[in-house]
Amino acid sequence: MFRSLLATGLAVLVLAQPVRAQETDFELPAGELSGTITDGGFDLTGADGAGNFLQRFAEKWPDDLVIAPVPGYSPQVGWSLALAGGYFLESKDEDSDTAPSILGGFGWYAENGSYAYGAGGNLHLLDDDLRVKFGGGFMDVRYRFYGVGNRLNDLGISVDVLQQAPIYFASASYRVWKKLYIGLGYVGGDVDSQLEFIIDEPFFDPSVKLDIGAITIPIIYDSRDHEQFPRNGWMMTGRTMIYRKDVGGDFDAETFMINANRYLPVRDRDVLAFRGYFRTTSGNAPFFIMSTFGGSTDLRGYPSGRYRDKAMYALQGEYRWHMNDKWIFTGFAGFGEVAPDVSDFGRNFLPATGIGARFVVSQKHRVSLSADLAVGKDGTEFYFGVGEAF
Repeated sequence: MFRSLLATGLAVLVLAQPVRAQETDFELPAGELSGTITDGGFDLTGADGAGNFLQRFAEKWPDDLVIAPVPGYSPQVGWSLALAGGYFLESKDEDSDTAPSILGGFGWYAENGSYAYGAGGNLHLLDDDLRVKFGGGFMDVRYRFYGVGNRLNDLGISVDVLQQAPIYFASASYRVWKKLYIGLGYVGGDVDSQLEFIIDEPFFDPSVKLDIGAITIPIIYDSRDHEQFPRNGWMMTGRTMIYRKDVGGDFDAETFMINANRYLPVRDRDVLAFRGYFRTTSGNAPFFIMSTFGGSTDLRGYPSGRYRDKAMYALQGEYRWHMNDKWIFTGFAGFGEVAPDVSDFGRNFLPATGIGARFVVSQKHRVSLSADLAVGKDGTEFYFGVGEAF
């Protein structure tokens, strides 16, 4: 779903990295949609050859302006379509290898009535020593909430939730050593969560409305040889979120996340990829910032948000067979858990496995449409989007 539309290029807010998903500074329980709040954005770096369809009809269309439709699918919201646009600001130094800065925005609508829109920027300054991200937006999303903890999650009983949230963010990261960046940021807004009941006529019963105020501390190490289709290198991210009443919120809580992606070249063009993800929540954390399992990234095979608790981890591996210039086929497997505490890990394993296909629409920038079929403990899930899962 939304994570499948995210990437490292354009930092805009969605109210759901390789192309599918950058790690986020703020999470809402709508699964992949939750993954988009602060460091997210639509990857338009490859859209010049893959989806900048308006350029074909106007000879004077600016080369640096990209507008692209992005389809998607997830178990939580069904089919979706986003329209994303970005303007690229290239370095004036022709010999510079700094990635272009981007200003852009998007609109998104899903089959179940969910929608979102936002705008933002991702700036590479001082020869990429300083990276600044900012944005704001609004989401109105409907999804299924299964409760907190393995006992409730295993029952498979859910309630329909409507969640609305205007959110804004800003962060700055400075290069302290080679590919290592350390930063500081802020996330603000409010989240209105409502339960939907069906009696004679549908109505919404307000249940939770909270202001959000959080300080973010991201640490990123990126040695990948390519952002959209890495064959070698590491992508490691650590992020602490400190939610405090003193900075504009209604609660005090902390989240800590760390992940590591490793890419190994195999044969001429194939890739063996591994991913590990760990997240904990402490303090007086509301349900929508607890750790959730599943989705299009960690792990495919479970609806995002189906399993939720204070702590989680996910481990997975994937083989990417580059059959030819147009088609890539994948096989993947993994497992993970959610638990009230790290000491409770090892009791409720959640396995998943599956296969997928990629159709490359931009050879230059390695952008592809993707379809994955995954099987978890509770059934089979299907995902459609842009780019790799991680």
